[in-house]
Amino acid sequence: MCANVEDMRAWVWGVLGPLAVDDENCARLRETVQIFLDSGCSYTATAGAQILHKNTVHYRIRKAEEIMGHPVQERRIDLEVALLAVQYLGLTLLRSAPV
Repeated sequence: MCANVEDMRAWVWGVLGPLAVDDENCARLRETVQIFLDSGCSYTATAGAQILHKNTVHYRIRKAEEIMGHPVQERRIDLEVALLAVQYLGLTLLRSAPV
């Protein structure tokens, strides 16, 4: 996957859509979605891992879904791989935040 960064970037953008922007809000949402998926889609476990109220996790997941244009459960494997790629390759795969 990392052999061709341009293709990987295009794929990540296709999966994450506008959530693939390098800003604080999108980073927070990506982190919450990643923990949510890792916890078996448990709002309670995600809230505990992030030291947040469960309703905050609900809000963040809903917001991420709005931004991506689809539920986190849809294309779940692609979403998990894209989030891991961003976690490890970071800014190389993200769009610049609008000024």
